[in-house]
Amino acid sequence: MTRLDDDGRLVRYDPEKDRLETSPYILPHDPTYQTGWHSVLYDVAPSPDGECVYASTWIANPRLMRIWPNEGEWGRVEDLGPTTQPRDLTLPLSTFVDHCGGLVFGADGMLYFCASRWKESETAESPRDAHGGPINMWGIVYRLNPATLEKEEVFELKRPGQAAQYVSRAAIDHNGDLFFAHVGPRPVGIFRVAMPADRKKPNAHLPIRMWG
Repeated sequence: MTRLDDDGRLVRYDPEKDRLETSPYILPHDPTYQTGWHSVLYDVAPSPDGECVYASTWIANPRLMRIWPNEGEWGRVEDLGPTTQPRDLTLPLSTFVDHCGGLVFGADGMLYFCASRWKESETAESPRDAHGGPINMWGIVYRLNPATLEKEEVFELKRPGQAAQYVSRAAIDHNGDLFFAHVGPRPVGIFRVAMPADRKKPNAHLPIRMWG
């Protein structure tokens, strides 16, 4: 069993030793202004072959990583870099704005995830939602090729009159269509994304999601 402490270190329970052990390393973060505090896993998706997992962190300037748990004493962690747009990292920003989640593998074997995008300058005249919050934020879904790590933007999640940049979880159904659950002003809900026929297959939802 493995989890994280709040300093970004993996913590595992060894049943044979009957004790908790803490990893010697901290998960990837930006060392220019972060210590790794709160660099915890927000969302995780296992690879279809079961050899590794992909994860995003719940921290400002969230990062995507790939973890190979069976390599070495503590597994091998690949830092795949920041998921959201470049910005001035000397300025604080809410993780509700600067966010990545909704990791899910499609029937095509590609990893899909949602990363926020926003307009940095806000004025009194900027569009606002019913709660007074800015709606110059967008949820952009990307597709990552596990073989090449090439990433491409594939579509935007749109919610009339409100922002849809914060996706918590994603899933795939038996036909291969994708679902993204979003958080924000009520009512919150789920986006259903009908995938093209060449990205579907029977029983695409198996194995059933095991995280979150």
